[in-house]
Amino acid sequence: MKVTSQSVCSLLLLFHLFHLSTAARRLKFVLLLFRHGDRSPIEAYPNDPYKEDAWPQGFEQLSQIGMQQHYDLGTYLRQRYSGFLNDSYNRHEVYVRSTDFDRTLMSAQANLAALFPPADKEIWKPSLKWQPIPVHTTPLSQEQLLVLPYVNCPRFNELQQDTMASKEFKSLLEPYQDFIKNLSQETGYSVAALTGGKLWAVYDTLLCEDKHNFTLPNWVTPDVRTKLQKLSEFIFLSMFGLSNQVEKSKLQGGVLVKTILKNITDATTPSNLQKLIIYSAHDSTIGALQMALGVSDGNLPPYAACHFFELHQEENGQYSIEMFYRNDSLKEPYVLTLPGCASPCPLQKFTELVSPIIVQDWAAECGITNKNNEGVFTGLALMVGFLGLAVIIMGSFLCYFVIQKRRNYQNI
Repeated sequence: MKVTSQSVCSLLLLFHLFHLSTAARRLKFVLLLFRHGDRSPIEAYPNDPYKEDAWPQGFEQLSQIGMQQHYDLGTYLRQRYSGFLNDSYNRHEVYVRSTDFDRTLMSAQANLAALFPPADKEIWKPSLKWQPIPVHTTPLSQEQLLVLPYVNCPRFNELQQDTMASKEFKSLLEPYQDFIKNLSQETGYSVAALTGGKLWAVYDTLLCEDKHNFTLPNWVTPDVRTKLQKLSEFIFLSMFGLSNQVEKSKLQGGVLVKTILKNITDATTPSNLQKLIIYSAHDSTIGALQMALGVSDGNLPPYAACHFFELHQEENGQYSIEMFYRNDSLKEPYVLTLPGCASPCPLQKFTELVSPIIVQDWAAECGITNKNNEGVFTGLALMVGFLGLAVIIMGSFLCYFVIQKRRNYQNI
């Protein structure tokens, strides 16, 4: 039988067509960003009857409720990705990174306990169905990915000042003037402190105390809690959006988007072995990411909230991305659709659509002149950044309330 080049090409074409007709859509890679579980408050407000010694491990610590929340999330992930992830832990396939806080590190560990319980040869103690899984972290002085907002960015601080001077910001805050004044008397915080960031702190503290069955003061009515939640969501929104959102995103959530996109792109290479990356972080991390992507629902991410990125290879060999958000343990994660691209979104299209928020030189965009310190978050820079941002916020609100007070006098 004579074999010609034409017959060989025909056979190869038939083989290729057969492969395409039988190839199924395949999940290739998953990246998860979740918030830590339930915790104790960050702080007590000045008039708070419950101080740090009221909490078993003090402030900012993961509670047993939080441990259970992440164990449950890990159980769900085990079920969702059964058949994709190995039954046994494989260090070449899984990478976990956490911010350097007790609550995020412990949340990751509780999650992994359910995601990768030991089996067969992995069992090292028969009475203990647990195995250690590495959780990587970076000292806070060097963290430049998962702790947001990045406050040592002069340009971002300028944008925040512009936001708080905007008509939209002032109009949204105006209906709450009397409420904030009354809240100042009840909590012991000054009006300037409340509007400078302590509104969220009061909301968070009361939320923690209520979840842990502490008796709340009489002034904490359902109406007060509703207003505190709305104000907290408003402040959260103004931090990453409301005005100058694209530029803010480039300096904040877009930095994380860039890293995530690189991880996803790397997963398309034939030599890639990695199947799962997990980031254990905070509500502000999820908020900054979702604001940058234009998929935020405007609500504060709850404990153990999880943003999913799934990379699929389609039947035609092309890659696509699907995003999901789990913010309710009783419901399946819902689809997040990137504006301008139906889900699943082709990887190339996804990359094009997020390009406006991808920054190439973060330090230069921020206006940091010392290149030797580019991207390095020293403890001093963090302190100065937070202080500067607080001064800007407090100053803007003080001016606002003084102007309003003068107007009231004029009306009288």
